Amino acid sequence: MNLKALIEDQRSFNRQFWKPVIHAEGEFMDRLRILSLGMVEETLDFLRTYEWKAHRKRRGHLQNVAHSHEELVDMFKYWLCLADLAEFPIEKLEELYYAKSRVVQYRYQEEWLTTIDRPCVVVDIDNVLADYITGICRFARNHGPKILSLTPPLAFRFVERITALQDAGRWFNSDTVGVEYGAWEKIRHEFRTSGAKRDMPVFDGAKGFLEWCRSKGWIILLITSRPVDRYPNIFTDTLAWLYTNSLPFDQLWWADEKARQLDEYEHVALRSQVVFAVDDMPKFIAQYRSKGVKAYWLNRHATTEQMETDPTTVRSFTEIMTKEGEGDGVRRREA
Repeated sequence: MNLKALIEDQRSFNRQFWKPVIHAEGEFMDRLRILSLGMVEETLDFLRTYEWKAHRKRRGHLQNVAHSHEELVDMFKYWLCLADLAEFPIEKLEELYYAKSRVVQYRYQEEWLTTIDRPCVVVDIDNVLADYITGICRFARNHGPKILSLTPPLAFRFVERITALQDAGRWFNSDTVGVEYGAWEKIRHEFRTSGAKRDMPVFDGAKGFLEWCRSKGWIILLITSRPVDRYPNIFTDTLAWLYTNSLPFDQLWWADEKARQLDEYEHVALRSQVVFAVDDMPKFIAQYRSKGVKAYWLNRHATTEQMETDPTTVRSFTEIMTKEGEGDGVRRREA
């Protein structure tokens, strides 16, 4: 099936009564409303081809299958119109379909099939498994000047600052990048909606660390503070990244208050099952420790003094595995 030809055919039909270019937001919203309600109406027309009302006596009419199929085609034509209006990448439909199917299957498995009934480890994603700084730096360097409409001299200085921050391994925000807060939010918004998180680099040793956890028989629970509430597409992007890079895991949770999430699990006293947690943010380390959970602060730029002061400050996955190998590997609480 040539979807590009179908959408172009529908687009040609629409040009008979709609201008091909929309110049105002109000005009876009009007068209969006008309098409969405039209698709709802066609859905109801499809439903009416069946004797579906539970409170009405069925007359036993022979089903007009051809009519039902025509209504499905009408629904699809409206979908093509909406896809055209929303600039849907029709050439990526199959890829996006299977990515979404992976999310649906995962949610079913998480809600109905998976239980946490043995020791587990809690692992963060960004700056622990995924090299977030390199990922967003690469995106900002390649797309930031265009997003912000920078002149060539400003674009050059912008790229210089981004590169310096990446080389130093420093955290990114509007102050360190040297742009207005609103401008930096534009870049972060595009980063979160463009699918760039699917291409984030994986830190050396991340896969081996997760495989080591699995060899111990521990459930691997990933908890991330990625803003999935504001960007639902991040769920799909994160799963795609995990599967593409063959990173083993059992559960994927989203939380701003990560330690509190452990208390909200319905089936067991989850904190008693946690062998250790790993995170790069001191505030989350403090949260875990306040709940009595041993937590490793993965700080790849930690000083020797920091590591001597806090034995659970580590620079690498290897150090975690070494420390856990010193004992029985299932110490759950801090002394």
